[in-house]
Amino acid sequence: MEIDLGANAFGIDFHPSTNLVAAGLIDGHLHLYRYDSDSSLVRERKVRAHKESCRAVRFIDDGQRIVTASADCSILATDVETGAKVAHLENAHEDAVNTLINVTETTIASGDDKGCVKVWDTRQRSCSHEFNAHEDYISGMTFASDSMKLVVTSGDGTLSVCNLRTSKVQSQSEFSEDELLSVVIMKNGRKVICGTQNGTLLLYSWGFFKDCSDRFVDLSPNSVDTLLKLDEDRLITGCDNGILSLVGILPNRIIQPIGSHDYPIEDLALSHDNKFLGSTAHDSMLKLWNLEEILEGSNGNSGNASGAAGDSDSDNDEMDLDNDPSKSSKGSKRKTKSKPNTLNSTNNFFADL
Repeated sequence: MEIDLGANAFGIDFHPSTNLVAAGLIDGHLHLYRYDSDSSLVRERKVRAHKESCRAVRFIDDGQRIVTASADCSILATDVETGAKVAHLENAHEDAVNTLINVTETTIASGDDKGCVKVWDTRQRSCSHEFNAHEDYISGMTFASDSMKLVVTSGDGTLSVCNLRTSKVQSQSEFSEDELLSVVIMKNGRKVICGTQNGTLLLYSWGFFKDCSDRFVDLSPNSVDTLLKLDEDRLITGCDNGILSLVGILPNRIIQPIGSHDYPIEDLALSHDNKFLGSTAHDSMLKLWNLEEILEGSNGNSGNASGAAGDSDSDNDEMDLDNDPSKSSKGSKRKTKSKPNTLNSTNNFFADL
């Protein structure tokens, strides 16, 4: 299934329990679509959510609301049923908001083009944590729920681990050779995988974040813009050449191609039942891929040979050994956005409309 959105989509997300998918567009609009296995995508709603590009989209509150983040520095909550604007934080960040993830049932995290990460309590409607470990845009975030830690990647070429219990940056990697663009946690929390601009996947062992433990170099000569965890051993990559691939981790291998867009992949998401993979790219297309059909042929497929320095998964499981993060001195912004005039305090989350 696919549909032309009429403009490039930066972010997508699936409803946690029903067949709905949301897309945030470069023109600031939020689109909501209903899908079915035997029919095409049908648009349920179109909302002008932001003045500038809508860069990230997440369903919250068991799918009752959609939260969007924008280049206009704001975060907005929209009611799924009515399309009404429920709450709005006009000045969530001092710079364009680039990433947004669900942390817990009542918290979300956002990252901006200046390298700032904030965690928001949606009940108290306030900023509960703020981290400033990076000097360039936040490209990706993921959450380790068992240890209450955010893992963050940045255009400055570093990865950081932010501890929500202590409100401190617990670890930060050395500079990689290139920008880090995406991140997932795999192998039951033992491995952190990062996509880079030069196409290499960097594998970090949990608790040893100063430098990567493995490199998978055979994936793509193009940047790995987005990663999506399928299970503890497999992930889906979206690259600058428009190709989606199913990739195995430890042993590192390309299991099979999934599909492609004509232009660079922007975002990936899985449906609530893991039946569909959603993808957006710079071709203005939203595509839904039937993963059940695609993965039928991948069982037992050994894929390509590993491109890593080593495939061993026997790292020491000791946690959090890198306890002396250092500020980076490298990095200039890849994205330059104009900053709006500063309004009132950003500590009031989602001021009622």
